[in-house]
Amino acid sequence: MKKIIALALASVLFVTSSICVFAADEVSSVQSPTPKEIMEKLEELEKENAELRKSISDLTKAVQARNKGGGGGGGGGSSKPSAPSSDGNYVNFGGTMTYQGGKIEINGGKSNVTFTIKAPAGGTITSANSLAGKVGGNLVSCIETSSPGVAFSTAKVNFFVSGVQPGDNIAVYQAQGNNWVQLPVVEIRKDHVVVNMTRHGSIAFIRVPVLATITQ
Repeated sequence: MKKIIALALASVLFVTSSICVFAADEVSSVQSPTPKEIMEKLEELEKENAELRKSISDLTKAVQARNKGGGGGGGGGSSKPSAPSSDGNYVNFGGTMTYQGGKIEINGGKSNVTFTIKAPAGGTITSANSLAGKVGGNLVSCIETSSPGVAFSTAKVNFFVSGVQPGDNIAVYQAQGNNWVQLPVVEIRKDHVVVNMTRHGSIAFIRVPVLATITQ
């Protein structure tokens, strides 16, 4: 993982240096472009630089989460811990890191609301594992959300869930009373699951063969 981070950092340095080289080349060029063209090119390179920095940040967080989850050898790497690590911003569930992966839309509008994310109680995790077995899937992550001082009727939440791939079937369930109720999944892409919510609570992300609406 250190080699991956080093390579990513090298990519950022390359883009940054490219900005300087580009500027120098343009100044020394016989047919110099207009200032507007130079600024547009610089902005394009800066955007690429920012995207690379974000990728490095996400990768670094994932590596840190995996390290906190313990990295000893031996088998049984697919087993989930009974007490996932959490600091109120993310949950490391057996090496799968889950946190708020983007802006949250509250009641249909953009917002700066930040969800607090922590690990649920052990009993909830046991129940979520049981649910995963009933729907024929595997529990990917289990979290509990809250947003003290902020109420909502609907929320569209982008969760970062490391390891999710495009084409995965991720069913998302929320504990409501004594039942697990399936939540609408808006989008699934690499490392991200976008979900519509109407309340806070414990949420289970389950990878299933085929998506189906099931209430447990």
